[in-house]
Amino acid sequence: MKIAVDPYQSGRQRLLEILSGGSSNRNEDTTRFQLIDVILTECLNHPRTGIATEEYAHPGFADYVVSAPGRLLVIEAKREGKTFDLPAGLGGRPTVSVKTLREDPVARDAIDQVLSYAQRMGIPLAGIANGHQLAVFLGSRTDGKLATDGEALVFVSMDDMAQRFRSLWDMLSREALIQKRLVQLLMMGTPSSQPPPKMSSLIVRYPGFRRRSERETDLKILSTVFIQDIEGDAAVSDDFLKECYYESGTLSQYSMVSKEILRSRYSVLPGALGIEAESVRTKKGLAPSLKRDLVAGAVSSKPIVLLGDVGVGKTMFIKHLLRVEAASELRSSLVFYVDFGSQPALQTELQRHIIDAVIEQMESNHELDIFENKFVRAVYNADLNRFRKGIYGPLASTDPDSFQRHEIAELAKFVEDRATHLERSLKHLDYSARRKSVIVLDNLDQRSVDFQNEAFVIAQSLSSSLGATVFVSLRPSTFYDSKRRGSLAAYQPRAFLVSPPKVSQVVAKRLVFARKQLLEGSMETGGLSLSVEDLLAYLDALELGFTKNETLMELLENLSGGNVRLALEFLSAFIGSGYVDTGWVLDVAERGGTYTIPVHEFLRSIIFGENDYYNPTSSRIVNLFDIFVGDEREHFLLPLLLAFIHERGETMPGDGYVEAEIIFETAQSWVFKPEQIQWHLGRAVAHKLVETAPGQEDLGPYRITSIGAYMYKEMVTQFSYLDGMVVDTPIFDPSIRASIRDVRAIHDRLDRADIFKEYLDDIWERFASPESLAFDWNIQGVRLAAQMAEARRKANRAKDKRKASTENEE
Repeated sequence: MKIAVDPYQSGRQRLLEILSGGSSNRNEDTTRFQLIDVILTECLNHPRTGIATEEYAHPGFADYVVSAPGRLLVIEAKREGKTFDLPAGLGGRPTVSVKTLREDPVARDAIDQVLSYAQRMGIPLAGIANGHQLAVFLGSRTDGKLATDGEALVFVSMDDMAQRFRSLWDMLSREALIQKRLVQLLMMGTPSSQPPPKMSSLIVRYPGFRRRSERETDLKILSTVFIQDIEGDAAVSDDFLKECYYESGTLSQYSMVSKEILRSRYSVLPGALGIEAESVRTKKGLAPSLKRDLVAGAVSSKPIVLLGDVGVGKTMFIKHLLRVEAASELRSSLVFYVDFGSQPALQTELQRHIIDAVIEQMESNHELDIFENKFVRAVYNADLNRFRKGIYGPLASTDPDSFQRHEIAELAKFVEDRATHLERSLKHLDYSARRKSVIVLDNLDQRSVDFQNEAFVIAQSLSSSLGATVFVSLRPSTFYDSKRRGSLAAYQPRAFLVSPPKVSQVVAKRLVFARKQLLEGSMETGGLSLSVEDLLAYLDALELGFTKNETLMELLENLSGGNVRLALEFLSAFIGSGYVDTGWVLDVAERGGTYTIPVHEFLRSIIFGENDYYNPTSSRIVNLFDIFVGDEREHFLLPLLLAFIHERGETMPGDGYVEAEIIFETAQSWVFKPEQIQWHLGRAVAHKLVETAPGQEDLGPYRITSIGAYMYKEMVTQFSYLDGMVVDTPIFDPSIRASIRDVRAIHDRLDRADIFKEYLDDIWERFASPESLAFDWNIQGVRLAAQMAEARRKANRAKDKRKASTENEE
């Protein structure tokens, strides 16, 4: 008879075994392998498949990322001999102030580094370790405090870990991380009761992979060509820029937030950022001041900052401006485009990267080789004249060969410094040929704040020394940080705002352009299972769905939140999705019709993505019903918060923002604890359901976004959404939990959704005076029931049709 191994006892025993040996001079890799790896996998029961090492952290590389399956903990590992100098007497204490740990310079650097990883990667816990010492703390907070103001779980030695192994296990084992026990301890001082396990934890093949047919696979390949990647392509055609460019700043009639909030998102930005800024466009076209600055050159010796949120189209705007709208004015200019989104560069090599990019584009785009002999001599003509008058001058007549060697050596000194030579070359072209330089540093907002600060200093130098027009694209939040405490603090840059366009118009133009490519034969389809006619039929369905179907257009417009990149990502996820039968689309076309895209097909494609089951770590769609502690009423806390922030923001002054104190006071009146409210507000910010003012990401106030409004108003009424979330939602009632099974057939899924809805209905009844709340599950539940009934009718019709077809064949 095989006896089951107790993971707690085996983990404790393994730690005692580690204590029997040791070394103080292991390098960082050895420390990880021999100590930290063993502690995580053999002492704390984390499977190796749930541990990633050297994961890219945008920028930098995180030593350890622990997942189960979502990312839960990031650790920065140091050499075992590189000891953190912790104050005496910390051993055995439940927690220690992070500020106390940061008094040691080594620990401070490690803490700051791992916190930056945690915050960029959205990981709740961060830790530092050197093999025999370990400290774990919150990666970020949503209660108005900095992460460095909190407490940390600290083990000062391996002996300390062994003596307090129960604490180590209860807080950092795999199950403990899944249950968020340490998060609760560090936020509240004591862990709360835990929710029951989710169904996903019981599914062996979770989250699975959705298979595609050959047709869907081919469609997926093509979608990246004509929908998703073309804007980021450096070789994008002028035709694309002309036909697919979209005007920014157009308010959508489909948005579920008021036009006043939409307008204020950008109109109040200059005041919030402490700058003077105007829109890149007026009602009459390009802002006159922007066009004047572009054509006249950097008369004020300041870079031009383009401000806009992620995905609003800053790249599209600048490319269209330079290559289409102002092409005639810039015909004689030298235009250089450096993309920091697709061309990685280390911060230490930033200046060299920009110089190399400009030199390469001088030759490839402008047919100018700045190292060509005649060009070099023209640039340094004045220097050569002085050289001829110098001590080597007489050799020109007495020993020409010797003079030439000395002259070449002199020129070699000039060109050896590539940065100085490039500057001299561009100035020469400006003075001699009246060719002004325009330099674009794009997608800097995808890099760290330090990277952006250094890039802006370089941009300022280029603008000042060359008289060049230099564009720098940034997000408002990163601009605010740099303006407050970075390189921008010393400058008052010229700034222009790029507002989001109507997403539906962007999609419509992309589809029209894709059709043109197909008809002109400029899209390569050879070797694919789909003909041009098939692709045109598929485009017909897309155009009908996303330019005529108002329900789909409303969904796409709101869930993208003005982010064009995200909208195109959603569209690309749908094209070739394993949740859409391409055969149905083509069959309708063969009968002379156009396939009507059902909303549920589009929803399933973006909810599930590549997976068989909803996976919160990879899906763009958040589970509103997830919970933090063992309180079943919490299933409705996030919808309640969203509805309250929305209603309050649109009825009270403040540009749609609601102060955090008001939110907490109100939610606590619903009998929720501050830590529950903090957790859900953090989720809301992370998933763009609400937004905060620039520079106040951890403090509030909060304002609803179209994503958040759509989620609580419409998404919860969709069967496809409920069907996806059921595997990711803890069910408290044991009898109901037992009846909710892993099923695949549509009728079984509808039956399961009925049970899940009844469970939520019962919990909603436990709220006191629910009719006074901004969110009303009774109303949304009725809409959901009607939607599920319609889905059942369609499923029954399809079943009857299949049965009739089978009987006819017999």
